[in-house]
Amino acid sequence: MKRILFSLLAVSAIAVTAGPSYAVSVNDYPAGQAASGIAGSRHNMGSLGSVVSANGTTEICVFCHTPHHTNTANGLKPMWNRGTSAPTSFTAYGNTIGGTTINNTDIGSTTLACLSCHDGVTTFDNLVNAPGKGGVVSGGSDLGWRFRMPVGSYLTAAADHFSASQCTACHGTGGLYTDNDLTSRLVIGMDLSNDHPVSVAYNTNRAGLRATNTTINSIDLTSEMASSAATAFTGNLAQNRWAVKGFISSTATISDLLRDGKVECSSCHDPHFRNLSWDEAEPTWGDEGGFLTYCTAGEGCADGQFLRRVGGNTGSGVCRTCHEK
Repeated sequence: MKRILFSLLAVSAIAVTAGPSYAVSVNDYPAGQAASGIAGSRHNMGSLGSVVSANGTTEICVFCHTPHHTNTANGLKPMWNRGTSAPTSFTAYGNTIGGTTINNTDIGSTTLACLSCHDGVTTFDNLVNAPGKGGVVSGGSDLGWRFRMPVGSYLTAAADHFSASQCTACHGTGGLYTDNDLTSRLVIGMDLSNDHPVSVAYNTNRAGLRATNTTINSIDLTSEMASSAATAFTGNLAQNRWAVKGFISSTATISDLLRDGKVECSSCHDPHFRNLSWDEAEPTWGDEGGFLTYCTAGEGCADGQFLRRVGGNTGSGVCRTCHEK
């Protein structure tokens, strides 16, 4: 496994990659608007990216997609360009309270695609089809690129960026920074038994799940809460728009969030949607210890966790969209 070195991000590069202004209200995301923003988000890992940037390419899409020589193992799509861990490498959720059993072999291609960056094992530059004439390696290979972050000093030792154990060399107890919680949340790891079930069949009337034909925007998220809930945070909970199929939608149903009738990582997250619509203080997302100098607001640091719901998880709106609890 390649070790990735971080170097100091030049001031000039920071100026080039300054992100767009932050949205201040859910009203900045009306129905019909494109759910976009990847170029200014964490998911832009090319050399012009503002968070983690590579020295090997200015391209953005190449870190996940390629028009040729795609990786189709385990049903990966669309046009997937990364090497991935096999489903059997993970520890699946097992038995759910809804009476469903998830085995390792059940882990779907959509979730595997997300985990090809977030499994804590596969490096950022493990690509199948390298940019330009870099070559093709079936199943993917590390390209040996160096990655950097806008840190205040050079790292003094090699670090495998997406290994939880390596992250603690700089983050957490004994490290240069005290924000391990903020970095380790990006590393799901190989054990999926302590996260929300993924690749799990959506069984209506189990675990309080709503019918799949429910129009998301019609769900009342305020009736059981304080009377101020309907107007709090610029009416965040009074509406329920989600990013679906690339656009903000007021007509999508719960079934539009599923993949082959199952809940996958992509049911709640859209990797292309830089969701800056959170209207409430979210100090837990913080400014990552202050060393990511471009990052001065919680939502700007976290990109809204790429959550599909406009307004994020205010009042557990993401959870309560599917679970009628």
